[in-house]
Amino acid sequence: MKTIKKDLVKIEFGSTNYSDLSGFTEVSAASGSKGELGIISTDCGKRVRFSKDLFSALDEPESVKLLVSESKVAFKSVKAGTPGAYELGKGAVIYATDLAERIMQVASKVEFKANATTRCGHIEQVQTGEDGSTIVILNFE
Repeated sequence: MKTIKKDLVKIEFGSTNYSDLSGFTEVSAASGSKGELGIISTDCGKRVRFSKDLFSALDEPESVKLLVSESKVAFKSVKAGTPGAYELGKGAVIYATDLAERIMQVASKVEFKANATTRCGHIEQVQTGEDGSTIVILNFE
């Protein structure tokens, strides 16, 4: 592969060679393409991937517990080996089809496609539990 290098000069606004952008149309990111959770659907199963912001808000836990309501999901940071907890793998991924499907039920207004990653949910609140654990509540509306 041949690389072509050019000497490019940054043209200041209002300069003679400045291109008028009034004829251009802005293209915005598609709605629904952003979110704190990625639900990864493959032929082999489903998994859940935390965004960097969600993982950080939870204080980068090794394991989490899941609590759900009709339209929200709460993740609670817990110690590794806690009974009933989901272990986070490399890249803040949880390899658990049952967890992904439960989140998909709560996020029923989101369209999940087969063999794709769907990002959804936004952080509504971060709080501390009675035991000092960090809890992050995600909303899907």
